[in-house]
Amino acid sequence: MLNGFAAEQRVFDLINKSRKIKGFKLPSSEKLIKIASQSKLGRKRIKSATSYLLQEYGVDYRHPETNQLSRILDWEIVPNTVILDYVFGIDAVVNVLGFIIAIDVTINSNAIEKKQQKLSWLRPLWQQAGIDKACVCYFQSTSPNNFWNALKTVTKQDKILAISI
Repeated sequence: MLNGFAAEQRVFDLINKSRKIKGFKLPSSEKLIKIASQSKLGRKRIKSATSYLLQEYGVDYRHPETNQLSRILDWEIVPNTVILDYVFGIDAVVNVLGFIIAIDVTINSNAIEKKQQKLSWLRPLWQQAGIDKACVCYFQSTSPNNFWNALKTVTKQDKILAISI
């Protein structure tokens, strides 16, 4: 049985092996946080992600006057891909036929609709990051041709599609 992380890695492999699917240079971590912090929705997402990110990327900081030790988050050391996942709800971003497409990968068929709703709700954030369209990718197989064809259908739609590969 494939877990979510393994499915995401398989999707990254499919993207890297495809000659038709192009990459997308993600904005820096600082730029993504700046984009997110400009809206109430983004600030809410940052707040909900911070506790998780502190565990992984937190830095111990001793206040010079009080000598109090606390854990802070330096956004520069948090990878932009992690911010994209935790704040924007996106696992991968690709360029297909000139359209920048966000992909949220799942192995749980029962989660597809909820993930579509989440991406729809987060549309203002990912659009500010330069992303045109989004889809939920339900991972079933590893056929690159199937993946390419599924992503092509996303370029023709305005709604958040669910694709199966």
